[in-house]
Amino acid sequence: MKNRVKIIEDNLNVTLPQDYKNFINQIGIISDERGEIYGYLENIDIEKIPCVIGATKLYKQNYPYLLAEDIVIAFDDFRNSPIVLNTKNEKVYVIENESKIEEASNFLEWLNIYNKTE
Repeated sequence: MKNRVKIIEDNLNVTLPQDYKNFINQIGIISDERGEIYGYLENIDIEKIPCVIGATKLYKQNYPYLLAEDIVIAFDDFRNSPIVLNTKNEKVYVIENESKIEEASNFLEWLNIYNKTE
């Protein structure tokens, strides 16, 4: 049986940063009153949200300027914008009006910010 990280990497043709790998292996997905952090669990449809594979494929259709190494890890309902993790430079960005605005220098930093929001 393939592990969660390998399934994501194979489907999206990326190498995940270690902090996001840890999230995938330890937690998988977060879904709470604040929203969702996309990831992977064995019992979900990989072509649909909240799977990072389905989310990335869906948003890349609507946001063609996303790079091959960008994966969609969340959606900011307040800003109506996807949140992406660049798997090469490991930075997290919010997409607004065809611009990428840096939110955090890595996934763990972004996750800590997410966990502090109420």
